[in-house]
Amino acid sequence: MSKTRNIIKKFYQKIKEFLKDEYAGNIVEYALLIGFALFVFFIIVGVVTSMLNWTVDQSNGFFEMMEELNGYILWFI
Repeated sequence: MSKTRNIIKKFYQKIKEFLKDEYAGNIVEYALLIGFALFVFFIIVGVVTSMLNWTVDQSNGFFEMMEELNGYILWFI
């Protein structure tokens, strides 16, 4: 049990050293910035996709209405 605890302590110590290191800190900061940029990118893609779906639905509704109107006009003539 003591050996396992010792390994875990060393592991946590290495993580602390990695985060306090100047170069590792920069790596962590850049990784966080890249993650945030990807998060914003996917939000923007989701909004644009929903806008495109809305326009497709509107155009489909318009063409369906025009087909119905065409049927009424032909029935009237």
